[in-house]
Amino acid sequence: MTAQVAELVDAIDSKSIDGNIMRVRFSPWAHRKIFMSKFIIQGGKKLRGTYTVSGAKNASPKLLIASLLTKKKCVFHNIARLSDTYRSIDALASLGAKVQFIKKNSVVVDCSDIYSSEIPLEAMSARQSVIFIGATLARTGHVILYPPKGDTIGKRPINRHLLGIEALGGKIVKKNNNRLEIFMPKRPRSMTYTFEKNTHCGTENLILASVFNRGKVILKNAAEEPEVDNLIDCLNNMGAKIKRVAPRTIEIIGVKPLLSGVEITGIPDRLEAATALILSAMMGGNIRVKNAMPKLLEKFTDALNDVGVEVRFKNKIASITKIRNPLKTTNITTNVHPGFMTDWQPIFTLLLAYMSKGKSIIHERIFETRWRYLDELKKIGVKYTLFHPKNHTADFYNFNNSEYQPSGSYAVTIYGPTKFKPAEMNSHDVRAGIDMLLAGLVAPGKTIINDPQNHIDRGYENIVEKLTDLGANIKRL
Repeated sequence: MTAQVAELVDAIDSKSIDGNIMRVRFSPWAHRKIFMSKFIIQGGKKLRGTYTVSGAKNASPKLLIASLLTKKKCVFHNIARLSDTYRSIDALASLGAKVQFIKKNSVVVDCSDIYSSEIPLEAMSARQSVIFIGATLARTGHVILYPPKGDTIGKRPINRHLLGIEALGGKIVKKNNNRLEIFMPKRPRSMTYTFEKNTHCGTENLILASVFNRGKVILKNAAEEPEVDNLIDCLNNMGAKIKRVAPRTIEIIGVKPLLSGVEITGIPDRLEAATALILSAMMGGNIRVKNAMPKLLEKFTDALNDVGVEVRFKNKIASITKIRNPLKTTNITTNVHPGFMTDWQPIFTLLLAYMSKGKSIIHERIFETRWRYLDELKKIGVKYTLFHPKNHTADFYNFNNSEYQPSGSYAVTIYGPTKFKPAEMNSHDVRAGIDMLLAGLVAPGKTIINDPQNHIDRGYENIVEKLTDLGANIKRL
């Protein structure tokens, strides 16, 4: 069956999904504000003040989805109001859940009456929504969905998820129009499953799917990201029995369906905190970052310290205490947690281009086509050379071996320092978009960022308001 799953995923990745086949449902969030897709920045102003980090983009939707494993009400705090969160809310509502914001970032979810197992196509445009597979199977034993496609930074294949679902006893059927229908026993089988390569959402999917297993499930080579642990903490507070028993090894002792309700707080966004620290460094260190957790940022602040930016944490506030001018060069290789994460890579590359003196090398191991954003940053003055690192095979990289190219450009040499100039750029993913925004804030003059897919707002809650409070001149059109 392994070969069949691989063939199935390849077929899904290679074809487009026709949105017209999706059944239309009323969305209780249809009234929410839709942002425009162009930013106008008058850059070159010195920014100062306190930047407050929101709840984690890669944790908030997953906590809400976990509520499917109970009929009791769940209360979640520090939930970021981002499009991925709203897509998850829409999907939960389409399954029969009642969802309500009781405060700006606090949400109550009631999944006492779940009457559907079909995940709307629109929800699957958010990467995190793939864990609806495990949660819905745990609740109903059945799920129908249209798998997410890849994006500009690399494919996001779900073969690692589906192989694990099969190992639990799931049956996967491909329908017309790329629709997947999956069935799972009410009490999945006990088993030990080893992920071929690390997968963040795949780990969470298997955790959710196996909470009610008949004995014990062991997941090996499992993801260690703090967002995964936030989900584990949530489920354990609901009555699950999940723990890490060794590095990259998770044990799930099966409990009887269903779980209890919970009140829990989501972790702050370590990507947003890192972004604010980069902005502070580029602005001379005059921005304090609130809700910055040192344990979530350890590898990032280590890298900052290596190049000459010293960060101090006090009462969940990060401040830059010293900046070497110019910054030293460095070599960085992205990796899964606890390594230097791939989503930190674009903003750190920007910092090196702007403030370091000499040549730095960044090696990307997680996504095979992450460098597209450099084509846009070239317009603002960034200088770089892409190259293929020697002495590494496909097994060195965390993307699927089938995507590895012997001549692929998986590393870049960045040259600094660079005096940025205003430009018009096009955003095509979340981290690329925020890179362009930071560059525009530094470059003196008028910078325009076209973001037709609203990528920047997908990753950063109230970003224009937060930057304006620091003194930025930035508007939407």
